Amino acid sequence: MDAHAAMKLLLGTLLSFFLGANSFAMELPPLQAGINDFAGMFPPASADDLKERLHRFNTETANGVALLTVKSLDGENIESLGNKAFKALPLSDAELRRSVLLVVARKERVVGLQTGADLKHLFPEPTATHKLQSQVALYWDGLRPDLGIHGAVHYLFGVIRGDVRVGSQTETEKLQDTSLRGGEAGAIFAVCLSPFLAFFVGGLWGIYATHYGVQRTTRLLMGAIFGGATAKLVAMLMSLLGSYSDNLWYFIMALAIPLGVFGSLTEFWMSGDWSGIPRDKERRRKPEDNIGI
Repeated sequence: MDAHAAMKLLLGTLLSFFLGANSFAMELPPLQAGINDFAGMFPPASADDLKERLHRFNTETANGVALLTVKSLDGENIESLGNKAFKALPLSDAELRRSVLLVVARKERVVGLQTGADLKHLFPEPTATHKLQSQVALYWDGLRPDLGIHGAVHYLFGVIRGDVRVGSQTETEKLQDTSLRGGEAGAIFAVCLSPFLAFFVGGLWGIYATHYGVQRTTRLLMGAIFGGATAKLVAMLMSLLGSYSDNLWYFIMALAIPLGVFGSLTEFWMSGDWSGIPRDKERRRKPEDNIGI
């Protein structure tokens, strides 16, 4: 075989390889302008609700939002799939310029976004895709993965309307991020634990001080100090889980100090026959002791 024939054979092999690779690209069925749920992520009622929302949004703003879900990318890049699907939408060139397409791959758990020319400036990448990914990812493992897509579509509505900017966080998003990180746990534990422990420590101090005859004024003053110190210690430990406002700190102290004082007021809450303070009491005689008297 001469060099010319060998070159032809090599070119033919490479060409067949690339054609074979392209043959593995995902073939999409005809698409609709609204919902294309090929992954089966939507219950019928949810799909109908979202379809109505998409139609109403298009009527009100003249902008379109389309959705494509697939079971798997089958090795294809989500960007190339989204680009192919966006061009295949049954829309005119003018409509495509004012439309966005949300692509969700269920197996790979990735989200893609394709935007028309008139809306591209509203969705800077990769921030826009990350925002949508975080919305959908909240419900990946739940019984209703469609709820995450509802959230992503609602986010797209807000950006297109101008209510939300991709480069900034709304108050709702900040609260959501804080909740996901467990940032409120510190405040919750501080409110629940600090007053209880302040009363407990105050009670222990009150028992000790009463047993050794500490004057009431001194006992109650030290109870307030111990209660406040206990709340301060608990608050410092709980701040490791998340910060909280000064107003909440003042509220905790307003509960802890009076409870520390009340815990030290042993003559009130420990009155009666039951008492944790050791006292010498006359032993009551049993009935049989009176026999023969």
